[in-house]
Amino acid sequence: MSRLTNKARTAVVVGVIAGLGVTGIAGGAATKEATRVTLGASQPANAPGQSLALARVTIPGGVTLSEHYHEGTQVARVMSGRLSYTLASGTALLTRAGTTNAIQIAGPKTIVLRRGDTIVENAGLAHFSENKTKRPVIIILTSLLANGAPSATPVGKGAPGTPITIKSVIASTGKTTYSVGPEGEHTYGQNRLVGPSTVDGQAVIVEMLGNVNYTNGSGPTFGFVTFMFADGSTLATTFAGISQATAEGGANFTTTMGVIGGTGKYAAVTGGTGTFIGSRTAAIGANVESTFSLRLINN
Repeated sequence: MSRLTNKARTAVVVGVIAGLGVTGIAGGAATKEATRVTLGASQPANAPGQSLALARVTIPGGVTLSEHYHEGTQVARVMSGRLSYTLASGTALLTRAGTTNAIQIAGPKTIVLRRGDTIVENAGLAHFSENKTKRPVIIILTSLLANGAPSATPVGKGAPGTPITIKSVIASTGKTTYSVGPEGEHTYGQNRLVGPSTVDGQAVIVEMLGNVNYTNGSGPTFGFVTFMFADGSTLATTFAGISQATAEGGANFTTTMGVIGGTGKYAAVTGGTGTFIGSRTAAIGANVESTFSLRLINN
């Protein structure tokens, strides 16, 4: 927890509360912060490598949860209050109170969640929330996350680490995909894409090893991206998110990223997070215009 100034009558406070990035308002000795209470947890046998948890989150008035994502799937229902919810990138499923039909919301977009609303967040969704009212917002949520993952992983400007952005048009150099179903609507497989870029004047080769599991062109995508620099250094990352088919036959990609590590000038990198935003104008195998935004954490 850090204060911008000790003299200010009201200070902005930034911290991490039980894995939730929090920006609150501090006045005098009292500081408002979001709280998370675990109501139950398990490691289900039918979801190896993942942990299931039920929790209650309370967000006081004037508190913001900074931009983050979840390393898995989370379902949250607003029990009381009103919350400003921003999708920075990615998609979520929203079911409004009193309805049964979920609608897909795509970022960047800000919506207001009210009592009885339910939202489903996937691993490719970067988002943040703010309670702009004076009354607390209470949320009940269940999450299925990778074992050992925090309840929320910081990403974007609020995440720690050194920023690096790499843009590239990556082209398929070989793919293996299969289509099944009565009309071939389900497509799964893998694709290797490679493209050039530069960082601080140094040439970089971007290699993506992507996996897909689509229905009618939309669905989850995940895999690895390796950045190979001209001086011999490498940077290894993972990605997971969603591909959304376009009416023109292409697709838009929104994923979150994790940093595995590196070699050479990146040998001291021990982790980090980021996003991959991309698009293609034709079917699988077409070039993908890509932007990788990372924050690297060093020893």
